[in-house]
Amino acid sequence: NKRQRQGQDPRQSEKEKRISTTTSAETSPEQEAGQQDAGIAPPQVEKTRGTLTIAFGRFNPPTTGHGKLLDTVASSSDEDDYMIIPSRTQDKKKNPLDTDTKVSVMKKMFPKHSEKIVNDPSNRTIFDVLSRAHNDGYTNVRIVGGGDRVKEFDKLANDYNGKLYQFDNLEVMSAGDRDPDSDDVTGMSASKQR
Repeated sequence: NKRQRQGQDPRQSEKEKRISTTTSAETSPEQEAGQQDAGIAPPQVEKTRGTLTIAFGRFNPPTTGHGKLLDTVASSSDEDDYMIIPSRTQDKKKNPLDTDTKVSVMKKMFPKHSEKIVNDPSNRTIFDVLSRAHNDGYTNVRIVGGGDRVKEFDKLANDYNGKLYQFDNLEVMSAGDRDPDSDDVTGMSASKQR
């Protein structure tokens, strides 16, 4: 870099300064929460809808055990208002399938839920999903996850309620615990399948 001096970072060009001062699409939830502390609150939205029930997970690869989760999400939803959101995470070790492949397989495996499986690049994290529900006018959200994920979802989702989104009631419920020794769907895991 011609602008680099030994032992110093180069000066930023005007273009680089503008890029670094705009809010990045890669803002972490913690950074967004920090913006809340600086006086930024969720946008005011008219709450015209009831409760949205969601499942957010890796589903990598989808298994028969995930079918139990999807059925629980559907049966616990109000007026069939639910969404299944596969994460965008992909890596060779624990997340071998890209999102498009994963969604395609899920829609074939779980045809009764195929219209509720959402493949939206803007849903990168659970916070993106909850912010979207807030902006869509939902009053309440119910998150359904495996028994091993309930505490994590409960803490994360409630910690940012009022900061990134605003719901009157944010409930997290379990779809049941996995039994690794079982021969039925409760014993199925993506780790076993990988």
